[in-house]
Amino acid sequence: MKAKSIEEYPDLLDVQEAMEILRIGRVTIYKYIQSGMLSARKIAGKYRISKESLISFSFANSDGKWYNDIRENSDALG
Repeated sequence: MKAKSIEEYPDLLDVQEAMEILRIGRVTIYKYIQSGMLSARKIAGKYRISKESLISFSFANSDGKWYNDIRENSDALG
Protein backbone atom coordinates (compact mmCIF):
# COMPACT_ATOMS: atom_id res chain seq x y z
CA MET A 1 0.00 0.00 0.00
CA LYS A 2 1.41 3.36 -1.03
CA ALA A 3 1.58 6.07 1.65
CA LYS A 4 -0.48 9.17 0.98
CA SER A 5 1.27 12.44 0.28
CA ILE A 6 0.66 15.18 2.84
CA GLU A 7 -1.03 17.20 0.10
CA GLU A 8 -3.74 14.53 -0.05
CA TYR A 9 -4.78 15.19 3.56
CA PRO A 10 -7.17 17.98 4.60
CA ASP A 11 -5.74 21.23 5.99
CA LEU A 12 -7.18 20.39 9.42
CA LEU A 13 -6.23 16.90 10.54
CA ASP A 14 -7.73 14.62 13.14
CA VAL A 15 -5.49 12.65 15.49
CA GLN A 16 -5.62 9.50 13.34
CA GLU A 17 -4.48 11.38 10.24
CA ALA A 18 -1.65 13.06 12.15
CA MET A 19 -0.58 9.65 13.48
CA GLU A 20 -0.47 8.27 9.92
CA ILE A 21 1.63 11.17 8.65
CA LEU A 22 4.10 11.08 11.55
CA ARG A 23 4.01 7.28 11.76
CA ILE A 24 3.61 7.33 15.53
CA GLY A 25 1.16 5.76 17.95
CA ARG A 26 -1.83 7.20 19.77
CA VAL A 27 -0.12 7.48 23.16
CA THR A 28 2.86 9.31 21.64
CA ILE A 29 0.78 11.86 19.74
CA TYR A 30 -1.30 12.65 22.81
CA LYS A 31 1.91 13.13 24.82
CA TYR A 32 3.12 15.63 22.21
CA ILE A 33 -0.23 17.46 22.34
CA GLN A 34 -0.41 17.50 26.15
CA SER A 35 3.18 18.74 26.46
CA GLY A 36 2.52 21.55 23.99
CA MET A 37 5.16 20.30 21.56
CA LEU A 38 2.45 19.75 18.94
CA SER A 39 -0.13 22.51 18.61
CA ALA A 40 -3.71 21.23 18.54
CA ARG A 41 -7.18 22.60 19.23
CA LYS A 42 -10.25 20.85 20.52
CA ILE A 43 -13.18 21.23 18.18
CA ALA A 44 -16.43 19.52 19.13
CA GLY A 45 -14.53 17.59 21.81
CA LYS A 46 -11.87 16.20 19.45
CA TYR A 47 -8.35 17.39 18.79
CA ARG A 48 -7.61 18.92 15.39
CA ILE A 49 -4.12 19.67 14.13
CA SER A 50 -3.34 21.99 11.24
CA LYS A 51 -1.00 20.68 8.57
CA GLU A 52 1.10 23.79 9.17
CA SER A 53 1.52 22.86 12.86
CA LEU A 54 2.36 19.29 11.94
CA ILE A 55 5.02 20.38 9.44
CA SER A 56 6.53 22.85 11.94
CA PHE A 57 6.59 20.11 14.57
CA SER A 58 8.29 17.71 12.16
CA PHE A 59 11.02 20.18 11.24
CA ALA A 60 11.58 21.26 14.84
CA ASN A 61 12.04 17.64 15.88
CA SER A 62 14.20 16.51 12.99
CA ASP A 63 17.97 16.65 12.96
CA GLY A 64 17.71 19.95 11.09
CA LYS A 65 19.05 18.43 7.89
CA TRP A 66 15.95 19.22 5.79
CA TYR A 67 15.82 22.78 7.03
CA ASN A 68 19.53 23.34 6.40
CA ASP A 69 19.33 21.78 2.92
CA ILE A 70 16.38 24.01 1.98
CA ARG A 71 18.06 27.12 3.39
CA GLU A 72 21.36 26.43 1.60
CA ASN A 73 19.59 25.80 -1.70
CA SER A 74 17.49 28.95 -1.43
CA ASP A 75 20.60 31.01 -0.55
CA ALA A 76 22.34 29.67 -3.63
CA LEU A 77 19.37 30.66 -5.80
CA GLY A 78 19.55 34.23 -4.55
